[in-house]
Amino acid sequence: MPDFILHQYAGSPFSEKVRLLMGYLDLPSQQVEIPVIMPRPQLMPLTGGYRRTPVLQRGREMYCDTALIAKILIAQGEGQALLPQAQRAVIETVAYWADTFLFRVVVAVAFQPKALSGNPLFESDAEAAAFMADRAEFSKGSTALQMDLAVALSHFDLWLHQMNSQLGAQAFLFGQAPTLADFSVYHCLWFIAERPALVADLAVFPEVMRWFAQMTAFGHGRVQPMGAEDALQLAASEPFLAKQKVLSPSVSVCPIDYGLQPVTGALVEAEHVPDAYSVLRDEPGLGEVLVHFPRLGFRCVDL
Repeated sequence: MPDFILHQYAGSPFSEKVRLLMGYLDLPSQQVEIPVIMPRPQLMPLTGGYRRTPVLQRGREMYCDTALIAKILIAQGEGQALLPQAQRAVIETVAYWADTFLFRVVVAVAFQPKALSGNPLFESDAEAAAFMADRAEFSKGSTALQMDLAVALSHFDLWLHQMNSQLGAQAFLFGQAPTLADFSVYHCLWFIAERPALVADLAVFPEVMRWFAQMTAFGHGRVQPMGAEDALQLAASEPFLAKQKVLSPSVSVCPIDYGLQPVTGALVEAEHVPDAYSVLRDEPGLGEVLVHFPRLGFRCVDL
């Protein structure tokens, strides 16, 4: 089985969630550093136009959205303790809340005026303007990432107080060991902690900072850099996929909140990826590519 290839960029919070999870699970990976903004000419042929970051590649198969990527890594890395059966539903619910609502809160907090100086995503006003224009195009047709700063700060402060109190009684969110929920919450705080102007705002929550340091210590595992063209060529050279059972000959799959760029192809049954929409695409010059999306948070429409 080919190694995992993570298409990501250093300042991406969702990429950090996956990087840390791979470190905790001690999974080797190759990482392709993709551009922060479009165009991404070596990645789009693999995903069929999906724009969210990161994307996990294994041969001719692409896994989209960290909710699905995390489950693939947990299964591969024998990390079933991250999703204990007795608490699985509530852990996945908290993880989804962090990846959606809490992320929406921290986006507003992270891009407030006082945090723009020293922002690691860009080094100049021109880069900042290009980033904002790219994200406006990315979120076209959606208001899911928008939140008034005063509302976001109020929610962020309330949540940090509650989390600080809970972590005074236990090491992690659900007890003495981490779960998937810890990794989803972590990347949201990481996005804040990466901004020098906001670090002091977190320092008044000592239990949160103790937990954050403990999570950070898991590291990123065994990582090798890979060029984008090399990842593309690897997909092209891999053996073709086994025959897939076609459920619908032509569908469109996209998120339900933001990043509404659809991926089209044949919906197929992929038994090794449960609870997913698996889209088989025929990419010119590449051949068949199978792109997987989680069902939760995405929609699939027959064309």
